[in-house]
Amino acid sequence: MISTDRGHMVETIFFHFDSRRQYPGSRAGQSFVEFAVLLPVLLLLFSGLVEFGFALNMYLDIVDAAREVARYTSDDNPFPADPSAPDPLYSESFYLDAAELTNYTLTMAQQVELNQYSDDLVISIFQVENGLVVSERIPPEFIDPRLGADIPNGGEQGWRLYGNFPSSIGEEDLQQRINRMGDIPPDTGLVLVEIYYEYDMLLALPWITAFVDDPILLHAYTFAPIPAAKPVD
Repeated sequence: MISTDRGHMVETIFFHFDSRRQYPGSRAGQSFVEFAVLLPVLLLLFSGLVEFGFALNMYLDIVDAAREVARYTSDDNPFPADPSAPDPLYSESFYLDAAELTNYTLTMAQQVELNQYSDDLVISIFQVENGLVVSERIPPEFIDPRLGADIPNGGEQGWRLYGNFPSSIGEEDLQQRINRMGDIPPDTGLVLVEIYYEYDMLLALPWITAFVDDPILLHAYTFAPIPAAKPVD
């Protein structure tokens, strides 16, 4: 029913228009509540991105160092120049030079410094004959005075700079990688360089350490052909 009273019609129209009006104050209050609810979640995500961003950055540094050392050692000779040396399969200078290059490369990156009590550099030499990895890793196990009178070095653990970690790459793993590559000589030598680094969280916030161990163990490795270690007929 439509009223013929013009004044009543004006009042009615004004009433309906006013009831649908949006007040800025109510919208601002609603946005503030939504922001307060989402803020803890945003802080969790942001702090996690920052922490793992630092970890990823340092991981890339040790990856670059492992590659650099593998390239360097691939042109070197892991065996003594004198075949009549007491241990013809071990040249200490080969490994110590690689360790020096590792520390130099990481120092140039200005972020990572290997700790002798928690980190490590592991180097292993493998020989490939007819496309198959020879079972014994070089250097063979020996007592290294650098590590202590009762701590073995070499062998299946690989040559270790500090003796904190053994090699994580076994002959079977390496053989699978060779099979997938398929483009290396059937008779050759391979050098495997591994770097272990414990990353101490910079933020170490409780909602991160509750789910992720602190420190985070970073492990990078690279292997490259080393002609000097080719099996001898």
